[in-house]
This record gives sequence, C-alpha cells and structure tokens, in this order.
Amino acid sequence: MMYRTKGIVLHKTPIADNKAVFHVYTTAEGMRSFLTYTSLKREKRGQWMKMQPLAVVDLKAERCRNGTMDYLKSVELEHAPGMRSFDYLKSAVRMFLNEALYRILQSAPPDAELFDYVEESLRRFEEKPFVPDFHLRFLWRMTHYLGCTPVNNYSEDTPFFNVETARFMPVKSDAEAALSAWIPRWTEDLRFPDTAAEVLPAPFRAPMLECLLSYYSRHVTTAVSGIQSHKVLKEVLR
Repeated sequence: MMYRTKGIVLHKTPIADNKAVFHVYTTAEGMRSFLTYTSLKREKRGQWMKMQPLAVVDLKAERCRNGTMDYLKSVELEHAPGMRSFDYLKSAVRMFLNEALYRILQSAPPDAELFDYVEESLRRFEEKPFVPDFHLRFLWRMTHYLGCTPVNNYSEDTPFFNVETARFMPVKSDAEAALSAWIPRWTEDLRFPDTAAEVLPAPFRAPMLECLLSYYSRHVTTAVSGIQSHKVLKEVLR
C-alpha cells in the first residue's frame, strides 16, 4: 500500500553500492526506516540527494510486507539545513542535534506536537543569528514533549538541580548552584534569547550539556550515553 508522510531525515545506512536505508522521524509513524535503490540517472540521483541529515521532507513510500521497513518511492524537499550557511559553529551544532535526535527519537512514538516542535526549531535555527546555547535550550524544552519535564521547585533552599530525582535539592556546592540557577530561566520557550546577557556563559555550557545528556540518559533513553559529537561542541563553543 502506498502512503505519504512528512518526516525529518536523521540517519543513512548504505548497505550496497546502489542501496541504502534512511532513518526518518515521521509525523504518522514515528521513527521509520526506508529502503531505496540509487541510480546513475541525474533525476534519480537528485531525488536521494535531498535526503540530507535534518532535512524536512515529504515522502511517498510503499509499505513492506514484513513491516520492518518501507520502500521509498519519491521525495519532495521542504527544508534543507545549511543551504546558505557556511558557519562552522552552526555546522557543529547541527552535527550534534542530528546525532542526539537520532538516538532520542528512536523510541519516541508518533507525536504531532513533538514533530512540530523539532521542525520549527530546526527552521528557526537556520533563520536566526547563531545562539551558542541554542542546543541546550532545545534539549531542555523538548523534555516537555517527551513527558519528562523536571519539577520546577527552584528556591533559595533548593537551588541545586538533581538529575536523578528531576527536581531541585539543597545545594552541594557554589559551582553547582551557579549552574543550576540558569535552568529555571528555561521553563518558558526561550530558544532564542533577546539579549546577550540571557545567553548561558561559556564556562557553563559544557557542564550544562553533560547535565542534560545525563538527564536524558536516565529519563528518556540510555542510547544518549553513546553520543560522541558533543566533544566537538566543547571545543568550538568554549
């Protein structure tokens, strides 16, 4: 049976010279795998060139009888990341978001609100000036759509965010309190701060990323612990 769906391309697995599997988070099915055969013909080759990481696409596919993957028939590109940008900072963040989303959304069910949040965020990330803590704000806000938003009980008596309990606890150290103090500011949807003063200072970015990855590993999926691209971010965003 043929069907159409909108999706966000997250991964490609070549399995032969003329065959590949694309892993796409879709509106209707959640994460799906699509098998496609490549071709030397220019028009056919151009179809699959559209399937770049983080591209938003409209797909036409045929369901496979065994149900493990579907056959990809045609692709219409709706949004291509980085087409007009050669910013190495944005490239590093894209690489991280691609790997993080691929691991996080593997187990996520179909969810129109989650899909819309990811799509809108990716589009705005390309359109807006670079924000060095966007990926942190993005991951924090996405916990709302994944059903694991931490308890916002921040106060003078409980200023330390505990990853395991998903709530604020009595402080352990001044450094931890200083980092945790930024988290309540992100309870609103502030993916793009209005002023530089609202951007997380550089010394806090790597620790905050480690905190968020640890949180996702405990409350969403252990697959997050295998992410490697955050090491690049530590170097380029320090």
